[in-house]
Formats: sequence, C-alpha cells, structure tokens
Amino acid sequence: MRHLARQLAQVRVLARVCAFAGLLGAAAIAHAASAASWPKVALPSGATAYQVGEQMSVNGMPMRLQGFVTRSAPLETAAWFRKSLGQPLVENHLLGKLVLGRAQGDYYVSVLLEALPTEGGGTRGTVTVSNLKTAYDRRDATRTINERMLARLPTGSRLVNQLSSTERGRATAYIMAENGHSQQLNRDHLVKRLEAEGYLLEREAQPNARQARDVPAEVANGRTLFFKGKDKEAMAVIRPAEEAGSTIVIQTVNLVEEIK
Repeated sequence: MRHLARQLAQVRVLARVCAFAGLLGAAAIAHAASAASWPKVALPSGATAYQVGEQMSVNGMPMRLQGFVTRSAPLETAAWFRKSLGQPLVENHLLGKLVLGRAQGDYYVSVLLEALPTEGGGTRGTVTVSNLKTAYDRRDATRTINERMLARLPTGSRLVNQLSSTERGRATAYIMAENGHSQQLNRDHLVKRLEAEGYLLEREAQPNARQARDVPAEVANGRTLFFKGKDKEAMAVIRPAEEAGSTIVIQTVNLVEEIK
C-alpha cells in the first residue's frame, strides 16, 4: 500500500508537469525546428543521478525522466540550472517544489527541485523531457487507449490521470478515474471486467488503524483489490470521492518479452 501511495503522489506531480508542458510548449512546436533526438540535460558537478523509468507516458505524453541528488542547496542548484538551461525559461511552483522549464524544438524540458529532508541539506531533483510532437501525433491513439481503460468502469466514469511505463520487462499501466457510483457498484463492475481480461480476484484488504496513519487518505479510506493472471497482475483502490461518488485507481502490470 505504501508503494501505491508513492505512485499516487508521483503521478499527480507528473500529470501537472505534463499539462504545464503541453500548454507552454504547444506554440513552440509550430515555430521551432524539429529536434533529431531527445535533448540531453546536463547535471551540476557532483550530482548523483539515478534512473526513474526506461519509457513512460503520462496522459499520452511520452516522457523520459532522470532523478538526481546533489549536496548544494536548492537556491544554488536552481541558479545553476537557470544558467545551464538558458533563456527563455519558465519558472513555476508546484506542490511546494520549484519547476524550471523551457521548450527545445519538439520537446519540453523541465527540472523539478526540492530540498532534501536531511540534516546535511542538499537538493533532490527530477529532469523530465516531454515529447510534445509525438503526443500530438498520437492523440487519436491515446483517446482510444483511454476509452478502453474506462470501459473497465461503469458508464459515466471520467478519466483523471493515466500513466504507462516499461522497465525491466514489466509494462505497467495506471489510471485514476472518478464517477458518481457507489464503491460496491464500482467494485462489482471492475471485478467482472478484469476477470474477462484474465485477472482473477485473489483478495481484498482495508488498512488497519496503524496502517491508515502511514498512508494517504486515498488509500486509507478505501478498499484495495488484488488480482492475478498469467504473467500479469493488477491492483485497484476504490475510495469515496471528495464530493460524491467514488475515485478508482487501477494499476496493471504485465510481463513483456524483452527485445534481444
């Protein structure tokens, strides 16, 4: 459940960065020369980089992400990226984090920075490169994929966020949706739909009092369903929506044959 909670937080941030990139970069596609390959973003000297995912798509936007940590303070790190990325540069604050971004041809580069919660200080960052042109070219295919995912839920469901990634032979798909139906109706509908796809319900769970203190409300206040299939698995969280109805989070993981 903690793993799912971390993914919920990550997707919320990525979705907002993705939407921001789409709004700011749309005009750049029409005017800038097409980039031949994905831009590479330099990191400050001494930064330790780590991979976030091999391939990722958020709400139809192809992305490449790289995480890093550095001993320099956020203000110092931000100053370094302002100089390195060049101008024009857009600055925004998102969920308490500083986001620097600029368009580069068909791509949009953003750097998200936050202070490390340690005594020694330092900065944790995420570099995101979004492929704006490919997202635009594939918009019809993205719409079809979203419709197929929403078909797992009752009529009237609305897609909030969608993420897919492939890493180490595992293809992961994630959606968050909302509708005006009860948790029970959503649960029954989802179980039938996933069973038709080869995912069999193994068990259901709800956090106990101790666990509920350690996870966000979207996990603590809902029920979690676990499914298994041949070379695949799924997990779903169904909880009350903020106003009325239900919020549904579905994650599926499929083993894929790696290309030799």
